[in-house]
Amino acid sequence: MLSIRFLRFIRGTVRFQVQGKFAERFLNLLSRNGIPVFNTQYSKDGFTATTTVKKYFWIRPFVRKTHVKVHVIERHGLPFVLKRYSKRLGLLFGMLLFVLCVCVSGEFVWEIEVNGNETVSDDAILQTLEEFGLTRGKWKKSLDVEKIAMELRQQYDQISWAAVNLVGSVAEVEINEKIEENEIVEDKTPCNIVAARGGQIVSMEVYDGQKVMKKGDTVKKGDLIVSGVVKSPSKGNTILRHANAKVMAEYPESFQVKVELTQELKVPQGGMTNHRYLNIGSLKLPLFLVKKKPDCCYERVFTRPIKLFGITLPFDMTVHQVIPAQQQTVTISEQKAQEFATQQMKAFERQNPSREVVSRKIRKQRSGGQIIFHVDYIFCEDIAQKEEILHDGQ
Repeated sequence: MLSIRFLRFIRGTVRFQVQGKFAERFLNLLSRNGIPVFNTQYSKDGFTATTTVKKYFWIRPFVRKTHVKVHVIERHGLPFVLKRYSKRLGLLFGMLLFVLCVCVSGEFVWEIEVNGNETVSDDAILQTLEEFGLTRGKWKKSLDVEKIAMELRQQYDQISWAAVNLVGSVAEVEINEKIEENEIVEDKTPCNIVAARGGQIVSMEVYDGQKVMKKGDTVKKGDLIVSGVVKSPSKGNTILRHANAKVMAEYPESFQVKVELTQELKVPQGGMTNHRYLNIGSLKLPLFLVKKKPDCCYERVFTRPIKLFGITLPFDMTVHQVIPAQQQTVTISEQKAQEFATQQMKAFERQNPSREVVSRKIRKQRSGGQIIFHVDYIFCEDIAQKEEILHDGQ
């Protein structure tokens, strides 16, 4: 029944009304001569019935023969839809194209998810995957996911295991990173504690081994602090131990920041322009008219996915922002110079998060058109470093 309705929709149907004394005879003549008539109903004005568009034009001889009046009431089906939207072919083509895109979209990668990475950033992995051929909008059957996973492991020493799984339109990249060992020497290997750098010992906590240095002593890099060679008090023989200790030492360090008081800077002039590109796979389509870029300007480029009704499409939009600027000579106040120097100092202190700042003395020196900030630090950190004891048999 459903297939018959579908065929009638494709061919188109016409519902008409028949009036006259011989309306019943007219309908009987149509049936006898192979003209299909269905959905026949009686009304006070006569009969109503339906036939196909093609057969409707065959009923005229029978209309003249029976002297009835026939007029169309309704028209249905694809031929009338096409005629109605004949002047809107672009809309119809767009609808068909959208249906086609939805049907074939499952064969392409719409989104890439990276999971399990900590030391390697998402951006770095996505850029590497792009070099290996895995990008948004890529045809799934053209991807060798096992080869991509193997090349990803070879690219980064931090990655111990990687896999690429295609789930629907999503490429899931699963990563396991290597666990870095903090200690060079295994717990059961005989070792000494030596100074990782020079300084003055301010505190010691010895967990195993024999003290060689004490609190207040000054050491140089490589000096022995705790020995793993211990004499047994009862038997008097020598025992090799795995020395372990925490040795906090203070040491001085200097840092210098130079700030020019007169600088050439780019000053924004306003009037930002956005240049948009539509990225379809490796194809980059400009969506703007060509315009010359200012010689002096600020530029910012970012890429974002395109979404339709909350669904991420396999296309990207790249936006290239251009802000006109002008080179100007700017005089920086001493306060601004101090703020800039403070930022540089904090960045220097963050280079080694394991150390603590005990003291910080700042001296300013004005020389010509610049201010020089001399910073004298006293840092404190654990300088204990394990060094394996090599003995006969190794």
